[in-house]
Amino acid sequence: MYRFTGARVLSTVMMKTLLFFTICLVKGHMSDAADAVTGITGGSVIINFQYKPETNKESAKRFCKMLGSECTTMTEVKNDLWIPEERFSMTDNKTLGWISVLIRNLTVNDSRTYRCEADGESLQVKLDVEQESCCGTSEEQTAYLGGTAVIRCKYPEKYKDHLKELYKVQNGSLQPYVTHESNPRFSLDESKQEHVFTVTIVNVNRHDDGVYFCGAYLINYPTKISNSLLFTEIQLHVTDLHIIITVCVCVCLILLLAGGLSLFLFKRRCKKTQGSVSSDQRSTGEGDEVVPSVYYATIPDSGNTTLHPSAQKPIRLNTVYDVAHLPTNPSGSDFYTLAEQPQNMT
Repeated sequence: MYRFTGARVLSTVMMKTLLFFTICLVKGHMSDAADAVTGITGGSVIINFQYKPETNKESAKRFCKMLGSECTTMTEVKNDLWIPEERFSMTDNKTLGWISVLIRNLTVNDSRTYRCEADGESLQVKLDVEQESCCGTSEEQTAYLGGTAVIRCKYPEKYKDHLKELYKVQNGSLQPYVTHESNPRFSLDESKQEHVFTVTIVNVNRHDDGVYFCGAYLINYPTKISNSLLFTEIQLHVTDLHIIITVCVCVCLILLLAGGLSLFLFKRRCKKTQGSVSSDQRSTGEGDEVVPSVYYATIPDSGNTTLHPSAQKPIRLNTVYDVAHLPTNPSGSDFYTLAEQPQNMT
């Protein structure tokens, strides 16, 4: 009887000891071990942490980057998860005890160990950023009211078996927009051979305008961390096709009016120039003599010394003008020549 009771007590003590060590190991795993999260260069990642419900909901919470024994704060709890001008942002859902951290525009330098702290409880995550040529881009698309928008998303082959999702920025957060909402206007089709999934939006309205992310949802069992890997960022612009047509018609009309006005002014200027030329021609009467072009030439002395014995003496030359007509010029242009007067005319 006593032996049986002693064995029971020993068994109970051993079970409590084993349970104590198990709890210590689990707690040590949650505090010190780092769960792996992957990302791609140029893309983004959402890391979700769950803390104990009994944790003080008003306690300080932060997401920090570990450098040896130090941990540098990257972001703290804010009202919005989506802050365009910041790469790191963090929100706290106090009702669910859920912290979400968004890291945008990932680079290789972001690969390191991080820690999320909430009232003494800490969870570590090791982020590994990989280079992928297929994804990590930002795009812009245009859709028309009442039409259809097609968002085509590529992803790395290693994520072909993960749940695909289209996220939209709403009220300062990123909300799943396809699989978590029963919206008949949205449909998702996937081609695992091409590593592409396509989201089609029919009957587009103005509320569909905004920023979207193509991503895959990853769950790390049995840890308290889950994450969403975002491949591509899409800015969808929703416009009215009738407004575009109206604007195009107005632009064409303005161009036509401008061209017609320019042509009218040009013709008017040409007529004005022709009128001034005609008035100059009319100012010359029918009886007025038109002065022809004038040419000058010098005619030397004949050099006849026998008739003029005194030609050897210096003589003074008097210049006279004579009008000579060039026989070969039928237009009647006059030529002026310079003739030297003989010293003795008798």
